[in-house]
Amino acid sequence: MKEEVKGIPVRVALRCRPLVPKEISEGCQMCLSFVPGEPQVVVGTDKSFTYDFVFDPSTEQEEVFNTAVAPLIKGVFKGYNATVLAYGQTGSGKTYSMGGAYTAEQENEPTVGVIPRVIQLLFKEIDKKSDFEFTLKVSYLEIYNEEILDLLCPSREKAQINIREDPKEGIKIVGLTEKTVLVALDTVSCLEQGNNSRTVASTAMNSQSSRSHAIFTISIEQRKKSDKNSSFRSKLHLVDLAGSERQKKTKAEGDRLKEGKNINRGLLCLGNVISALGDDKKGGFVPYRDSKLTRLLQDSLGGNSHTLMIACVSPADSNLEETLNTLRYADRARKIKNKPIVNIDPQTAELNHLKQQVQQLQVLLLQAHGGTLPGSINVEPSENLQSLMEKNQSLVEENEKLSRGLSEAAGQTAQMLERIILTEQANEKMNAKLEELRQHAACKLDLQKLVETLEDQELKENVEIICNLQQLITQLSDETVACMAAAIDTAVEQEAQVETSPETSRSSDAFTTQHALRQAQMSKELVELNKALALKEALARKMTQNDSQLQPIQYQYQDNIKELELEVINLQKEKEELVLELQTAKKDVNQAKLSERRRKRLQELEGQIADLKKKLNEQSKLLKLKESTERTVSKLNQEIRMMKNQRVQLMRQMKEDAEKFRQWKQKKDKEVIQLKERVSN
Repeated sequence: MKEEVKGIPVRVALRCRPLVPKEISEGCQMCLSFVPGEPQVVVGTDKSFTYDFVFDPSTEQEEVFNTAVAPLIKGVFKGYNATVLAYGQTGSGKTYSMGGAYTAEQENEPTVGVIPRVIQLLFKEIDKKSDFEFTLKVSYLEIYNEEILDLLCPSREKAQINIREDPKEGIKIVGLTEKTVLVALDTVSCLEQGNNSRTVASTAMNSQSSRSHAIFTISIEQRKKSDKNSSFRSKLHLVDLAGSERQKKTKAEGDRLKEGKNINRGLLCLGNVISALGDDKKGGFVPYRDSKLTRLLQDSLGGNSHTLMIACVSPADSNLEETLNTLRYADRARKIKNKPIVNIDPQTAELNHLKQQVQQLQVLLLQAHGGTLPGSINVEPSENLQSLMEKNQSLVEENEKLSRGLSEAAGQTAQMLERIILTEQANEKMNAKLEELRQHAACKLDLQKLVETLEDQELKENVEIICNLQQLITQLSDETVACMAAAIDTAVEQEAQVETSPETSRSSDAFTTQHALRQAQMSKELVELNKALALKEALARKMTQNDSQLQPIQYQYQDNIKELELEVINLQKEKEELVLELQTAKKDVNQAKLSERRRKRLQELEGQIADLKKKLNEQSKLLKLKESTERTVSKLNQEIRMMKNQRVQLMRQMKEDAEKFRQWKQKKDKEVIQLKERVSN
């Protein structure tokens, strides 16, 4: 059995080292800037890249490990494979970040890299898991000039190491030394031994440049002490890649030049694999076999592993081109989707599967013989089966109780629905009477002002009594709304009670379940309908109230419109007369000054006419808005009537359905009693 997690992307952490003294002495400047609070880096002024984690030059080793690497270790104990690989140009801080030059004397120093910290965390977690047994094995290899060398082989002789691909276990390396470790100190000793055996040399860019790709692997097998057949296997690969380099930068010659060519060749193949995996086109060819590095990392890139790439870069502007290439390389890696699975031992998985099948068959056999094993089988039931038999018996008894309770509940539901229908009808009548009272002319009088103007004390008291009556009518209206809300709450409670019935009567007949589901659905519809109805009635009341308040304004606007129309007509007449006079004045030279005044008057008239027309349009719009409101209120009232009819039909349907179920249940109970009597006879 394999628990698969599909489409887990490769995570990328960018790490930038500080400027080194050599770069400072050469006058190099920072070419990278970091966005505060965001995992984003900007190259120069225009190119920005976003990753899962971004660590600026001030970040310590501990923060890098706790933020990016530690979460992977927790997955290892769940049975997942994990890979951490460092990539970057020569001298960018890969070996420093990974701890590829670690020695035991550096144990408590803050500069300790990823691999030693992983070892310490692994054994801390193992100490916490006292109910598990662990077996840890360690291997350490390097790829130098496209040859695999065993860094833990004491004699450093070239052993025959081959790469094999197992369909179940993935990539396997045949002939590689694996040492069993019991404590953290043993693991650190293996790391230190391998680091001392690594191939390093001096170049113009780095005095201690790694000339090979190194892979430190920890294989973990864990099994429960209480169940020896429960076993998980996982592998943790910690990879320190050699740095990409240019001959003109490293000034390499001879062996260094040959090494650089092989390093770049392996990294080029790795880049081709990353590009192929990150391509949106699915099913494309992935060139894993082009180099031994890509074959060893086949599971880590696009395969069965949680993978983290630590991209190391230099901030110096003299390395701008190499830094930009690394950033693009890492950006492509983020598009890779791995498919990690829990690595369960095949024999253990098969055994667990068979156990589950046996238990399922035992349960089926139990059900076929009415809760007891047949006498022909001389096998004592297991503890698990015995508990299932007892549980089955208790469920049968509980089912009988619930069936009786459900029948009673159905009758109570029918009675409740009948009461709700009667209450709704009475409520509608009360609402109609209250609406008549509220629309009465006495309720619209402003009695407070009337009391202030009256001098007769007895008359004042009578008016105050009428004022109290107005307030009482308003309170009755509010109480009616509260009563509606209470009815809705009751319906909600009824829905909750009915919805639990499918759960509690799961082992009852299909008809019972269907009835409960129908009741739950209809109750839900009734609650929603009541809520919608209450909202629409409130909206209709509000719009009607606003409409009644706008009625005097409407009459005033109509009068204003008539006055404005008359004024416009008069101004039009005056304008026409002035136009005629101006035409006459043009023929008479003596009236030139008079025509000038008339022209100004004509302009004033045109401005007044335009203003009046504007006011006329605005008031026409208000009247149209009033008409639109009236249509909306009419439509709302029609919808309210339809919803009330729908509510009554729904409640009657619920009542009929409950009555049918009650009759069916009585019939069913009689059949069961008759069947039991026949069986006993």
